[in-house]
Order: sequence, then C-alpha cells, then structure tokens
Amino acid sequence: MHPKYPKVFSPIRLGPVEIPTRYFFAPHGSALSAGSKPLDDLVAYSAERVRGGGCGLVVVALAIHERGRTRQPSPHPPENVAAFRVMADAIHAAGGKIFGETLYHWIGAGQWQALSPPAPSLAPSVRQFGLNGRAASTRAMSREEIAGMIAAIRQTAKHMAEAGFDGIMLHASHAALVEQFLSPYFNQRTDEYGGSLENRMRFVVEALQAARDGANEVAGSAFAVGMRFNCDEQIEGGYGTDTAFEVVQHLCERGLLDYIDLDVGLEPQQFHHGMPTGFERKQYYRPFVEQVRKAAGAVPVLSVLGNLTDMADAEAALADGVCDVVGSARQLIAEPRFVQNARDGLEHLSRTCIACNWCTAAGGDGAQGCAINPASYRDRVWNDDSFTPAAESRKVVVVGGGPGGMEAARVAALHGHAVTLIEKNAQLGGALSLWAGLPGREHYRSAIDWWAREMARLGVDVRAGIEATADGVLAEAPDAVIVATGARYSPGGRSINFDADLPGWDLPFVHRPEAILAGGVRPSGKVFVIDAEGYHTGPGLAEILAGEGAEVQFVTATYSPVSGRNTDNWEERYIVARMKRAGVRLRPSTWVRRIEPGAVVLYDVHTGEERREAADAVILSTAREPIDDIARALEGKVAQLFTIGDALAARMLAAAPYEGQKFARLIGEPDAPATIGEAWFAPDPLETAMLPADLPRRH
Repeated sequence: MHPKYPKVFSPIRLGPVEIPTRYFFAPHGSALSAGSKPLDDLVAYSAERVRGGGCGLVVVALAIHERGRTRQPSPHPPENVAAFRVMADAIHAAGGKIFGETLYHWIGAGQWQALSPPAPSLAPSVRQFGLNGRAASTRAMSREEIAGMIAAIRQTAKHMAEAGFDGIMLHASHAALVEQFLSPYFNQRTDEYGGSLENRMRFVVEALQAARDGANEVAGSAFAVGMRFNCDEQIEGGYGTDTAFEVVQHLCERGLLDYIDLDVGLEPQQFHHGMPTGFERKQYYRPFVEQVRKAAGAVPVLSVLGNLTDMADAEAALADGVCDVVGSARQLIAEPRFVQNARDGLEHLSRTCIACNWCTAAGGDGAQGCAINPASYRDRVWNDDSFTPAAESRKVVVVGGGPGGMEAARVAALHGHAVTLIEKNAQLGGALSLWAGLPGREHYRSAIDWWAREMARLGVDVRAGIEATADGVLAEAPDAVIVATGARYSPGGRSINFDADLPGWDLPFVHRPEAILAGGVRPSGKVFVIDAEGYHTGPGLAEILAGEGAEVQFVTATYSPVSGRNTDNWEERYIVARMKRAGVRLRPSTWVRRIEPGAVVLYDVHTGEERREAADAVILSTAREPIDDIARALEGKVAQLFTIGDALAARMLAAAPYEGQKFARLIGEPDAPATIGEAWFAPDPLETAMLPADLPRRH
C-alpha cells in the first residue's frame, strides 16, 4: 500500500480488464496522426505517461469513421490495424492498459475528398452549428445513415480488439453524436429514435451492443465496453442530472456498461467547461458527478473532475467515493511524470498545468503542444531519457530569466553544461510574472515557481538584479550564449492597424503597460486603453484601473476585445466578463487617429468617421517589439549565439520555452548550428519527420 496515496496506487477492474493504478490519461484531441493512422509520436506520447509506474490506463481519442474526423486517427479502415497494434503493444510494454474513445462529432464533419468543401455534419435532427464565426446546419440522419454509423462502430471496435486494445469508450459527452441522440435539445426526431427517453436511448443501446459484438468476434469477453457521458447539458431544453441519472441507471442495469466516465460540457457552446480555464473553479465537474455516480451502482465510475492538478485532490476524490478512477489530460500534458513523481515522493519535480489551454488553441497558429513543457507531444525525441551529456561540455550564459531563458538554462544544465543565468529584475519570471500579477491570473505563477526550483536543483548560477551588457557577458568567457531578453511595448503605439508612431505618442499623459504593471503609475479619470494585441495585458490593466475608480475606455480595431488566441483557448468569455463587471466600456471597430493634449481623436475603422474625446490618460497596449540589443552586440563574438522567444520576435508564450529547449539542445553538439540564421536555413532533422506508427524508422 502506498503510504500517501493508497487509493490512487491500487488496482481496479473495469469489467474484464484490471488496471494497475486508478489514474488515467484522459482522451483529448491531438494532431499526432498521419491521415487516419496514429503517428509513432502518438505512441511515444501516450507511453511516456505510463512507463515507470505511471498511469494505469490510457484512453486515446479516435474517430468512429475516417470520414468524420478532425485530427484523430481512426481504427475503422482495416489497413490501420497494424499501426494501432504498435500503439497497444507499447502501452502494454510500459505496464498499462489502453482504451479508445470512439467519437463522431459535428466539428469533425470531414470532407468528400481532400480540399473539398466540408461534408455535412450528421446529427439526429437539423440543428444550427457554428465554430469560429462559421455557421451551418446539420443533416438529420436517415435510418440508412444511422445503421451505417452503428455498423462503423461495430467495425471500429472489432479492429481495436484485433490491434490488442483492451477496451472502448463511446463518446456521449461534449455534444458528440451519441449524446445528441440522448438529448431533447439536439434530438427533435419523431420516429423510434426520438421523443421519449426510451426512444432517445435507442441509438446508444444499439451502439454499445454493436461495440461489444464487434469486439467479441476477436477478443471474446476480455474487452471492456464503456461510455463517456455528460452529466448535465446546462442548456435550456437539454437534459439535467435527473435524466442523466436515469440513463446511467438504465444502461448499467441492462449490463451494457463495464464502466462509465462522467463528464460535462457541450462543444463548442460550453467548452469553457469541458476544458476549464484558470478563471474557473477547480474540479468544476465534481458536483455534477456526485449527483449522478450512484446511478452506476457497482459499475466503476471514472472522471477527470475538471482541472485536477494535485494528486492529494485525486486521492481525496477516490476516498470520498466521488469516482473510482480519476484522471486528467492537461496536467499529464504539462507533466508526463505526474503520476510517477507522486508514486516516488518527487512531487516537487512536477510542473503544474496553468490551464492556459495552448494545447487546444495552438492549432490556430499551426502548432501543437504545451505552453510550459515544449517536450510534450515531442516525447519520442525530447523525453527525459534524451537528457544525456552533450558531446562537449560548454560554459553557457543565458541572458534573461523569463520562461524561455529558464527553460534554456534548465535544458543546458541537464545536458551537463555549466550555466549562468543573468536577469535584470530581482525576481525571475519575465513577462509571465507581469501576467501573474493581473487579476484572476494568479495561476500562472506556478510555472515560474517550478522553473525557479529547477534553477536551484540543477545548480544554475542565477544572478538576479543585474543588467547584462555585451562586455559583461564576454567577460564570462562563454562558449555559448542564449539571449532571452523579451520584448517591450511599442513606445509609439505601433500596431497591425497602423505600423508607425501615433501622433502625440510622446505626450506626458501617454503611458505603456510596463508603467502601470511594473512602474507603479496609476492614472485616474477618463483613461483610454488602446489595445491591438488582444492578449492578457491590455484587458488585465483595464480591469485594474477600472477597479481603482478610473473611467476606462477599451479601444480595439476589431469587433472582439481579445484575439483569436484567447477565443480558441476558451478564455474570452472570462476576460470580457471581468472587464464588463469592472465597468470597462468596450469600444470595438475603433482606432486612434492622433493624441492631443487632454484628448484623443478616434475613428470608426469602417466609415472613417472621427470623434474627439477628452482624455486624462492614454495607455498604448498595441504591440510588442523585441529587445535584442545585446544579441546584436554579441554577433560573431561567441561560438554559439541564439536569440529566443520574444527577443527573437514577439509572439505567444509557448514560443519562448520551446525555443529555449530547442536551441539549448544544440549547445556542444558536433555540426550543430551556431546561430539562429544557420538553424533557420538548415533542413529539418530526419528524426522530426512525422511517420505512421507501422512504418519503421531508418534513422
């Protein structure tokens, strides 16, 4: 028995399948597929969370049919079985079990062929769907199409069993197709699949039976069949916990479920609940799960509970009987060894997910990954085992102690280099520490604290409160320098709307965000916050000033006060609500023509109509510019010189830790690039090529 977490580290049976620990890696979308096959990167990514006594169960998100998929692989095509067998074998070799969460979701309408317009989203009834401002209706499925989907579920389950998977989880949450048939909000049918609850359950009953029948053809009774289920649709016309209780009770009493995973959230309407941000309370799902779980009787209940990041909370939930198996996706994305570290008494080594949801929003920037752990999704090449001594040990100086600089210092130290980190401020954290000081964003602090602990653990020579100079850096006689000095807000208010200094930018009542957040400036009266970045800084300082009594006008050229990044990561509703509650007046579709003494001249970006308004202060939160002077001064003077993060080009948070790790890994390696320019023009390493799991690598 584990001395601290006896419940978590005890086995449990999910029907015919015993899992060794009661913590599971929850299903989630990823881009780790080649066509409809899983990549070997998905295999490594999943196994990394299991090996060494980690998660007892991996549940991977899979498409029921290859037509209806977003980025998930699908076991439906026979030719994909071999790739999924590689995945199952890897999880078993690591010591865990593997289930597949099979889904058809209206977001994954698919296409008739490559680059065609979207195929229709299939649904029980014609309903209105929209995502990112793009709207369409669904198609009400015919009986033929319903039968086709049931047949696809049967074939997919059969192929999963052939591949060696241990179980299947039908997705009946997040507005996936199975949930839509159950829901009176989505299901308006008048035939045998609609109307009464008994009729609305017909599809899920047929789907569960089909999954069991398909798997039984191969695995007999050794294959577990379960379901992920929304406990409360939280929408007018949808079902609540009373109906959810009845559904769960009915399915369990009929013996259709070996386990059930209880969940909440419609997607996309409510996915701020499905992936709770740091603005939401911890364990958002828990009260809903508590109201439904008794309906399962003796059938084991799984749940992620919502933004679970502390193993003590997981143990408490199990001890309280909230669920029988607990899990997470994002915490394990941020910290692959979260479970192993808890087992080994090394929890101080674990990162804590900051719920920034870059893991879902990254797709908008053509990326995939974790903002604070750049190795996540790249576990095949960047896992902990890759931290072997570099070919040659070097003396490394890192300038800048933000996320990028600290990650570079950490990785360089893990590769055996002697590392000095110089930070001009008294505290580490860089721009992220300013974000962490904004209202409602205190959760970002945990990432800074983790990196700071790593600096101490790894023996990095941290020199805080020192302004680095080129001469001072060269006096250290470094073999390699990484410049992570961040960015500053444009003094003149340059932006994508007008990439030149705004007339009047230098008047004494015009300020930049740094003056408010770090310099103690507190303007009062009528304050105009001019924002073209759409990230946290502008809205956060607007909320601060409004809370202190200023009359804040928040001016943006776009319709939304935030960028697509804060829409895609589900934070928009919280950020905007906080500003509104603070009394901030939103001024969309508006920009600045010029600033005059005691006034600002605004104009409508569509009509050009101007309006002069009195102003007591103007804050230019328009865009950031790299601070790279020291890097320019060091060019040609050290053997390896890399500029990273915002100092390279002002971008999103995730870019800084990623580049910190990427370029720190090159230090002391033979034939490695010596500069950013060399790295940019070099071909991608063969090891980064994305290959399906059943295609052996030859390098």
